[in-house]
Amino acid sequence: MKISLFDPRGIKAENYRSRYPELDRVPEFSDLLSKALIFVWWYANPTSPLVIGIPDDYERVQEALRMSTYTPSKTEKENILKLQFNSSMAVAIKKMSEFDPGARYKGYKMIKTIFDHYEKLIEQGPDAFIATEGSGNKAVTYIDYPRYVTTSAKIAEEIPSLLAKLEEGFGIVDISGKQKDGDEGASSIRDWHMSKEDNND
Repeated sequence: MKISLFDPRGIKAENYRSRYPELDRVPEFSDLLSKALIFVWWYANPTSPLVIGIPDDYERVQEALRMSTYTPSKTEKENILKLQFNSSMAVAIKKMSEFDPGARYKGYKMIKTIFDHYEKLIEQGPDAFIATEGSGNKAVTYIDYPRYVTTSAKIAEEIPSLLAKLEEGFGIVDISGKQKDGDEGASSIRDWHMSKEDNND
């Protein structure tokens, strides 16, 4: 599987932040227009094909401008091509370069596992809370309903937060064309979420 983080390809610039809501919560990106942020992605994101394929910074920055269609002023463009970034862009580039695709994928899988475990627990219902008191011939088996009720309530409280994380997907996009193992449910959630945004364009 080949993954990309916050991949802008196939997304209109004006929809980039709404497609990846996490980007709006990153202070280092707040001063940049969407196209400028997309330029930063092409230039600095560890999963950008330019970062992977073009080690020379000067060559990569020129190609990143072309791929992002970012059109700065003449003076700013000249400075960018000389790798003389203004403070806002320099901070954004540093932050973008620090995203760790491996750690993010592991985090995503952890959240998905928790979600799946909750689903299985709820499907089992009270039968998942069978308890035993005593031993031998005096052992008594019963369903611990208070624990079932408490656990179900706790899961209900946590589901919205887990769903939000799965919808955002940690910025992960599978660009290999293959479904991530065991990821059918979460993919459906994100697909539905994204289709809503596309239909509102």
